[in-house]
Amino acid sequence: MAGRKTNTRNTSKQQIPRISGQQASSLLDKCDQLLLQNRDLLADLPRIGFGTLLVLFSDEILQLALQPDSHGERLRARLMSDIVPALQGDMSGRHEVNFDDMAHCVNIVMPCLLLDLGRRQKHIEVEFPIDPTDSSARFRLRVSKSSPVHSINNEQLMRLATSVGEDLVSL
Repeated sequence: MAGRKTNTRNTSKQQIPRISGQQASSLLDKCDQLLLQNRDLLADLPRIGFGTLLVLFSDEILQLALQPDSHGERLRARLMSDIVPALQGDMSGRHEVNFDDMAHCVNIVMPCLLLDLGRRQKHIEVEFPIDPTDSSARFRLRVSKSSPVHSINNEQLMRLATSVGEDLVSL
């Protein structure tokens, strides 16, 4: 029919499923217990490596940590309150963590959580350095078995996660 508009659908980004408030509270409690039960692991994190810590967290905890709402914010704050001092080797809390150090750590750890979730879902392969916040740290990643392995530093990791992170891990 002349004059009739055809509906065209714009393909939009995939909608990321959100974790509900009640489930988020349960996951926050579970995360809190994991961190409390694994104080020795956190204290030894500079030696055993960041990847060992990631094994503790379920996919749901990682997903909630990446969720851009108040529930995700609470979980991120809980995680970072233990991870940042652990990476700095100060679980005793004797040294105050300044804002710049906290921001630096968070800006590197959050992309690590995103990549680990993608790794678990088999969208990407990634190897984490012992301390991802170290300026000399190198991450090894590739997007498929047949693709080359790329070695990137934490600054490149932050840029990569900002520009294509969700697409890279198929969220």
